[in-house]
Amino acid sequence: LPIQPVLNPDGTELHIKLYVSNRIIKVRVWQYKEGSVSVYLLDTDVPDNQDLDRRLTLSLYPTHNEWRIQQEIVLGLGGVKLLNRLGVVPSVYHLNEGHSAFAILEIAHQHMKHNAMAFPEALAYACDHTVFTNHTLIPSGNDVFNSDVVRRLLGEYAEHLGFPVEQIIGMGAVPNQPEFFSMTHLALKASKLVSAVSKTHAQFARVTWPDAVLTPITNGVYVPYWQGALWQGVSDELSRGLEVEDAEVWRIHMQYKAELFEYIRKITGRVLHERVLTLTWARRIAAYKQPLLLFSDIARLKSIVANSAQPVQIVLAGKAHPADSAAKGMITELLHLIQEHGLGEHVVFVPNYNLAVARKLVAGSDVWLNTPIKGQEACGTSGMKSAVNGGLQFAISDGWTDEIDLPKLGFSISPIDSATSFYNLLEQSVVPLYYQTTSEGLPEAWISRMRETLIVVTRDFSSTRMVKQYIERLYVPILNDKN
Repeated sequence: LPIQPVLNPDGTELHIKLYVSNRIIKVRVWQYKEGSVSVYLLDTDVPDNQDLDRRLTLSLYPTHNEWRIQQEIVLGLGGVKLLNRLGVVPSVYHLNEGHSAFAILEIAHQHMKHNAMAFPEALAYACDHTVFTNHTLIPSGNDVFNSDVVRRLLGEYAEHLGFPVEQIIGMGAVPNQPEFFSMTHLALKASKLVSAVSKTHAQFARVTWPDAVLTPITNGVYVPYWQGALWQGVSDELSRGLEVEDAEVWRIHMQYKAELFEYIRKITGRVLHERVLTLTWARRIAAYKQPLLLFSDIARLKSIVANSAQPVQIVLAGKAHPADSAAKGMITELLHLIQEHGLGEHVVFVPNYNLAVARKLVAGSDVWLNTPIKGQEACGTSGMKSAVNGGLQFAISDGWTDEIDLPKLGFSISPIDSATSFYNLLEQSVVPLYYQTTSEGLPEAWISRMRETLIVVTRDFSSTRMVKQYIERLYVPILNDKN
């Protein structure tokens, strides 16, 4: 990878010093370059550090709660200290999730140091130049720590800078539970503007945080990365109102489908059939995403997938959070159900889910399944990645799919009795539409939905649109206030 240590002018490694509890942690920095963009990575594996401190940045989301908060101290305080060392003075700081919320303390510190401000004035200034994006309402995604732990770990830092640690404890205090400190509450209090990742997410967030106003800026995907090269010309022509023949749309789709099936054969030994309708459920495994919903009625599922006239194939993939034992159990249960009920001919689990596997899955699947509990999928982006490759959406409408005409681009599963709705739609709508073909073997109505999907999702759900809205709705208002 194009990554190297950041060096001082004299050629030595640049180190950042952090006051944590009663000790100093040294952090070295790595620079990853992608074109003109630099990403800086903070690393505590420095010989001068204690053994435990050297391991702080070893893995993401450690199960030990006190390790996690120290990681967030490194990220928040260390990140701002690094920018200062690099001579970077942002006009707006954007906290991406609450994990980085301690940054607000070091932003204030820099203004105290460089502009001779008292802490209250510096903190107010820092808050006026900070925005925050929350990505999930799920408790596991919003870190909460014991207030005494925060007090102990940040007390030395606060004393060193001369500000009251109790003020910070108060900013992150959980309402009616002062013994708990929430990183999300701190980020909400420390930010001038806050955004959600979809319109639906913003609505549900008002229930969780009644005092907060979240501006909806729906997530997007980086289309050049996720859209197959053969689709890019087609997508461009469709966006300009030009016609693309059914045969060409289907040829491209079948080419990517064949490539996916060849990959699955190599990895699993399973042979899937290109002319068979193929549904894919692939994402991070979590209870609220309901991966087992597909297996709610095994007998009915078997009758649908094994229909000799109009068979169905299902591809599953995903990984669990390292600390989510329930999700790991779901993977075990999925594999058990496939084997126990003789579904192996029609259902396959693809192992080692990662970005490379995801790119193959979104490119070659006929249908993309999404089955969250309504209101818990803040946005979801895997379906967007499928859609920019012409994949039809088969989903419980939530997050981003609440913002499209889902029946026009695919199929909408009812959030009430979702399993029955899934089976009914699959049997009565999805399967018949796929196998309804012309004399040339082309599913015209299906291809029509593929065209509409390509146009709408490529246009409205790209990261280009998302960043443009960040600028217009979050950054510019702060810059205007500043001026």
